[in-house]
Amino acid sequence: MNKTAIDLQNISAGYDQEVLRAANLTVAQGSYVGIFGPNGSGKSTLLKVICGLLRPTSGTLQILERPIRTNKDRDWIRRQIGYLAQIQAPGQLPITVMDSVLLGRWGRFFSGLKRPSSQDRRRVQETLELVGIEALAKRDLRQLSGGQRQKVALARALVRDPEILLMDEPTTYLDPEAQEALVEQIKELHAKLPLTILVVTHQIQHSWGFSQAWQMQYGLLEEVVA
Repeated sequence: MNKTAIDLQNISAGYDQEVLRAANLTVAQGSYVGIFGPNGSGKSTLLKVICGLLRPTSGTLQILERPIRTNKDRDWIRRQIGYLAQIQAPGQLPITVMDSVLLGRWGRFFSGLKRPSSQDRRRVQETLELVGIEALAKRDLRQLSGGQRQKVALARALVRDPEILLMDEPTTYLDPEAQEALVEQIKELHAKLPLTILVVTHQIQHSWGFSQAWQMQYGLLEEVVA
């Protein structure tokens, strides 16, 4: 029997007002799960709770079968999770693709005065190859297309060797061809890697191929046919 990767029971959470309302979600390890819903339905709030960035006002949360109650628990969560958000602007500082991906190891494998090791750099090269962007390793991030930058961000999430990969509207702002290419790559990665993948999106037109799907509306979750 598969272990549980994510387990939320009667979770309520929000900011000035409640956004999630007694939400329940159970995701088995190794699952490929989608959560659909319009903007403002609570999808990003849900991810913040799972990541340990937002403390729920009620309910219980377990990640990888560990109860999450304290700040120490929430710090532990962030070392187990890789995160891919919407495509971001490349910034103004010159940085190569390889160095950008290497930053994904920071905080889990090196930090502070500890420098990246040869193993860290080897893992970056392996991840670039896994995502299919090894030819871009020495390119300036600012010179890449939107689709290429999102693949770099995906590699940066994966290079942490996470147990769980969370994606928050990952295809937003990409052109249709880049959207479809990213969706296909996500499906291929799930087939190859021992990862639990959870994607939140309002773009239901893609053939995501989820093994389990949920609809979010008004802070409530309802399981639907994937």
